[in-house]
Amino acid sequence: MSLVSLPFYIFMCVLLLLYYRVRQKDQWKVLLLAGLFFYVWSDPFMIIFLLISVFATWKLMLNPVKSHFIWVLVINLGILIAFKYSVNLGVKDLAAPLGISYYTFMTIGYAHDCYDKKIEPQRDLFRYALFVSFFPQMTQGPIGVYQEMMPQLEEYHGFDPDNIKKGAYRILIGIFKKMVIAGRVAYYIDTVYSDPEGFPGLTLIIATFFYLIELYADFSGYMDIVCGISKMMGINLKENFKRPYLSKNIPEYWTRWHISLNEWYKTHLFMPCVTSGFNRNFAKGLAKVFRKAKKGTLRLILPTIIVWITTGIWHGARLSYLGWGVYFAIVMLLSFTTQSYVKKLNEKIHWNKDNVFVKVFQVVRTFVIVGIGEVIFRSESFSDAVAIFRKIVTDTRINASSIAQAMTPFGNGNQAAASVLILSVLILAQLIIEIAKERDEKAFTGHRYIYALAMMVTIVLFGVSGASNFMYQTF
Repeated sequence: MSLVSLPFYIFMCVLLLLYYRVRQKDQWKVLLLAGLFFYVWSDPFMIIFLLISVFATWKLMLNPVKSHFIWVLVINLGILIAFKYSVNLGVKDLAAPLGISYYTFMTIGYAHDCYDKKIEPQRDLFRYALFVSFFPQMTQGPIGVYQEMMPQLEEYHGFDPDNIKKGAYRILIGIFKKMVIAGRVAYYIDTVYSDPEGFPGLTLIIATFFYLIELYADFSGYMDIVCGISKMMGINLKENFKRPYLSKNIPEYWTRWHISLNEWYKTHLFMPCVTSGFNRNFAKGLAKVFRKAKKGTLRLILPTIIVWITTGIWHGARLSYLGWGVYFAIVMLLSFTTQSYVKKLNEKIHWNKDNVFVKVFQVVRTFVIVGIGEVIFRSESFSDAVAIFRKIVTDTRINASSIAQAMTPFGNGNQAAASVLILSVLILAQLIIEIAKERDEKAFTGHRYIYALAMMVTIVLFGVSGASNFMYQTF
């Protein structure tokens, strides 16, 4: 059931009526049944694996000893690996259960927190099942943290018209991003990246720029929708994006993009790796070679490599995903290891970080570095990525002919010109909103009805119908 479809919004209307009509003690039960109904509607057979994951994790973590935690990892990661990497395991390509990556993160995160004594195990199977199956966040996140989510899911939420208004407005923003911005650029990207050898460098640069726009509009648009849905029920989900393309460096970028995933990796993989005995010994070995390096920096090297290779592999069984992970591992390591040298250089040349031109340079530089990584990620194969980089370096010219050729994926003549004009206005409008929000979080909230009307008109006029699947559903 797509979150931008009529059946889903009928489902939401019925759910809200039931949610606010039942007794206080039954409200959480309505959410549980809604989550299970949503999953059965979307992926009826695969609910078996969700139930296995829920029951096994709950049962084992009633007594959170080390052996039980290991079994939670084996069961949940075993199911995930069997589906996501079935081709590499020598069997046919299996369709993965809906949201398996995300509810696996949630179950492992819960088990790890139980094992570390950060939380008490949930004794009620059905309440734990609600945490994992809360339908807005189950398929693409944000990745729920038990101690943050469970109190909200269990408590009673009375009807509040302000929550309905704020939630509906947030949903509309998400639909606008998905159907208008992401939907409009998708055809251009697919056309160019399906045949990278057939287009010159300028076209490939534009397609890559559009891909970064599509990624953000599609994924953050989904988050707007699910946060809006949850807000209507009085539940506040973790924000998952904070204007990442305005970041001044790569470490900052990864604190603004898919925030819940990065926090999960930091808590459940990165920090355990940093504090492990193996990593301490590894860092001591490096210290013998790099005698002037700081111990703290050396202890970050192996965990950073592990996290980014794991992140790349998590996206799927493709060399391009692994290459993307290796690329960002290298970029992050360079950021850590050169930090002190860059600081000294900035002091020597009197680099004013508050200067507006310096800020713009830093933002553009970060955007370009991210774009290089996303070329690797989006390419159908590693050889395609190499071909794209080669053509960008050797075959990029800006003249009337190359500009005309760059417009061909939009169509011909007036159709192409209209598409370029519409996209330029939409992307510029989104950029203005992002910059305004960076300065003041309350920007564009004072006249919601006017903005809502403008978005609805734009969706009707320029929205791409049929653009119902979100990109990160496949992960």
